Amino acid sequence: MTSRLPDTDSLIGFLNVFQVATLGDGDAIAGVNMLASMAITLADLAAEDGSVSNRDGSPARLGTNLLIIGSASSGRAVDEIITEVGRRQTNLVAHLQYYLEATNELRRQQGATLPSTGRGSGAAEDVFSTTQSPLEPLFGIRQDYWCQALMDPPNETVTDLAACPKFLVSVARPKDLESQLNGLRRGRPLVHLGFSRPSDLPEFSELGAALVEGRYVAGNGCETVRANFLITDSMQVVREAANTPDERTGWLKHFLWLSDGDAGPEGPPGIEDTNLVNGDTITGRFRDALGRVMTSRLNLPEKRPVVLHLNTRKARVEWTAFLKEMESRLPGISGAARNLLTSLVFGFDQISRVGATRLEFSIEGVVAFARFLVLRMTNARTAILHASEIARRRLQIERVFGKLGNDRADARMIYKNLNIPAAESYECLRWLETAKLARCVGGVWEQVEGARLNFANSNAPLLEV
Repeated sequence: MTSRLPDTDSLIGFLNVFQVATLGDGDAIAGVNMLASMAITLADLAAEDGSVSNRDGSPARLGTNLLIIGSASSGRAVDEIITEVGRRQTNLVAHLQYYLEATNELRRQQGATLPSTGRGSGAAEDVFSTTQSPLEPLFGIRQDYWCQALMDPPNETVTDLAACPKFLVSVARPKDLESQLNGLRRGRPLVHLGFSRPSDLPEFSELGAALVEGRYVAGNGCETVRANFLITDSMQVVREAANTPDERTGWLKHFLWLSDGDAGPEGPPGIEDTNLVNGDTITGRFRDALGRVMTSRLNLPEKRPVVLHLNTRKARVEWTAFLKEMESRLPGISGAARNLLTSLVFGFDQISRVGATRLEFSIEGVVAFARFLVLRMTNARTAILHASEIARRRLQIERVFGKLGNDRADARMIYKNLNIPAAESYECLRWLETAKLARCVGGVWEQVEGARLNFANSNAPLLEV
């Protein structure tokens, strides 16, 4: 069934490697959301020039839009992710301004020139000189050089870098977003929006949808911008907007939702509060990895390709099949989470490579973690969109479970005594059976010995609404 849980052993081992309990200050779900946000942010900020590839040589498609719901996870994301990206961006701009001012003064005095930060000074000039020369190229044909112009950006001077230093755009109001979409680095910018009012969601929708889908036209009309989003919704205004859904809220189908709360599944038992060695925290590793990933967006001569160290080929095929199964329950998830698996692998790869020792993790652990995130999103979305119906179903299940605790009974006696419609009574029994809380023996239903009803328990299936 589509709601089946990920491999628990792989998930527990993976969460312990990445110190989830410590990340969440003892709150496993807050730690899960923080870990996912860190890994995905690293992938969202990575270069898109083909320099990141899978082990089979195919380009690693990265980028996942995040909607973080709830004050605990939203606050952590702002403090540990947005603030850190913004600090590095501010430092880069300050260094550039200082350098350009000093160099301009030196140029006025000595006629000094500005160095290139690109791969070999004059390479772009050589390409176009060859295409325009009446002589045949010494190597290849002119078409090869035009192809090179299409594939590779031109060399970048410090002046060029100073004109386009932005990795991050962070705004609080819709009217501020468009004015900030300038000076962007090549590749996708990370756009942070902080929802605080129910009207924010529809007001951001037109521009937000254009950026998510790559339809936003910038500059002279020849450039289009596609962004990766991280939206923090500390006040849970999505819940209010969900009560009156329309075309202006539909752009959230492009997002992976990470939510606080007990919608389930909960963090599996066995998550340890890891003893830290020499202050080697995941937060510290993330900060180190963040600098390296942002640097990869600079067109530096020593830039090297990144190959994901895990073999993801089989896992990617299985991931596509899993999303296809989930599509009926969570429309749009096949697109929203299409790149989630490779984004997580990239992010965890970067986090694992820094620090005193390399962290070892498996593709099975990443897959289990990704499935866990999607199942929590399914529950959260269902809880938000169908809150009243879920409350009614839970009450029915509690009544049926309570009756079975008093005595064994057949299905007919249950719905008659409880005055519940027969069809809904059977749904309650099937739910309890799937959750291994009740069983039918010889046509008679009974509680499983030692059963405890907990709707957030990781062994319980999703409620159908």
